[in-house]
Formats: sequence, structure tokens, C-alpha cells
Amino acid sequence: MASTILAVDDSVTMRKVLEITFAGPEFRCVAANGHDAALEKLKTEKPALVIADVTLEGKSGYDLCKAIKQASPATQVLILSSKQNPYDQAKGSAAQADDHIDKPYDSTAMIDKVKKMLASPAKPAEAPKAAAPVAVPTPVPAAPAKPAAAVPTAAAAAAAAPPQRAKTMLYNPGNPGGVNAAIPGVPPAATKPEPALAKTDVSAKPGTAAAAAVNGGQMAARLEEMGLTPAQIEGVLALSREVVERVVWEVVPVLAETLIKEEIARLTK
Repeated sequence: MASTILAVDDSVTMRKVLEITFAGPEFRCVAANGHDAALEKLKTEKPALVIADVTLEGKSGYDLCKAIKQASPATQVLILSSKQNPYDQAKGSAAQADDHIDKPYDSTAMIDKVKKMLASPAKPAEAPKAAAPVAVPTPVPAAPAKPAAAVPTAAAAAAAAPPQRAKTMLYNPGNPGGVNAAIPGVPPAATKPEPALAKTDVSAKPGTAAAAAVNGGQMAARLEEMGLTPAQIEGVLALSREVVERVVWEVVPVLAETLIKEEIARLTK
């Protein structure tokens, strides 16, 4: 059975050349002079292949090819280009043209190309590319907030605790009597004030009494700076040199030891 060829060209001469080329028993050639006439022939003649010139009045061969592929996707289209109007690969691909050939062409080459195209199926229409799915980032769960009161800080605990005086030999919460209560044989300072300071005979030894009064005042001021109460100061002043030295070497911390040693050295000069 002869294959129907639709030749589309706005030149009468070119249409006649195409009719002569496909005048053999294998083909049946019909012609159209433009875009609209070709679409009408497409409906009535149902050609297996359309040869469309690249330049047509009103619309190009690419426009006709696109319309043919939309109306009849199985119909193959061969674009007829020339040196003056070369084939545009981008436009041909967009219109889904199956092939192209330049004119003037060799009749044998044209027939061979058409036979080869008819032996192979038409190019399928390209399906529109699906949009790539947008990756949605997985939300990161927020870390649970730690309760503010769960972990008390050391600073808060220290601030809440009432201030306490340092425990020393001269101040001991468990020993209200002070130094005298901690030393065996020495009565509490509050119950027995120092009689020597109160009853010093100034008229008998004016020089010694004056020096003792001055030294005692300086030592009392120093003990007051250390945080001792008046009762504890009286107790310290009441100690004899032997008791003070014993406290210095055995009990009193380094700082108090240094201060008391200085006073002993000054008192014994």
C-alpha cells in the first residue's frame, strides 16, 4: 500500500518538484501551499509523513510542525531547509520535528530519508518534567527547659545562710567563756576582772605603771580590731605572760600568734 506524503511549500515550483520526486508506486503525494491548508489536508488525507518548508507565509515550518504534532502525534514531519534559511536545532526540537533536509536536494537521498523515517516510529512527545519535590527539613525538637529551682547553686545557698564568726581560740560558740574557759586553772574573765590593772599603785612606781597602761591600751585596741568583745579583751589582758605564751605556742592560729608575740615582745622590753 502506498504511503501518503503531504508536501507543504508556498512555491508552486517546489510543490511540483516534490510531486515528481514521490511519483512512484510506493508513495502518494498531495500538496498544500500554507499552514492552514496543510492542517485541512492533515484531517482529510491523513498523511503518514509531512514535508514542510521552513519558511511559509504567515507562519513558519516550525509552527506547522508543532500544530501537526498536537493534532496527530504519530505523523512524522520532515523540515525542508536551505542555505539561506538553515535549520534551527532549538526550534526544531521545541516543535518535535523528526528530521530535516536542505534544498536543493538529491532525489535519491530524499527518498531514502523518507523511507527510513517511515520505517521507524515518530518521536514521542516529551512529557513535561515533573517539578522536583521540595525537601522539607525535619524540625529539630527543642530541648526541654530545665526548671530553675531544680539545681540550687552554691552561691544561693551561701547567700541564704546567716553570717557566722570564725571559730578561734578567742571565740568558740561551744565555749562562751572565751580563752579563760578553755585553759584549765584560769577562771572566766567575766567573773574575775583583772585586779592588777584596777589597783596599780601609780605613786609607788610611776614609770612602770605608765608603761603598763600604755601597752595595755595598745593591746586592747589591737584585740578590738580582731573582733573580740569587751569581756574577751578583759580576759586576754588578765592573762599572765606564762599563760599568753602557752596560748601562743599551743592553740592560737598563726595570725593571732603573730600579733600576740609582737605584744609580748613589746611588753618584755
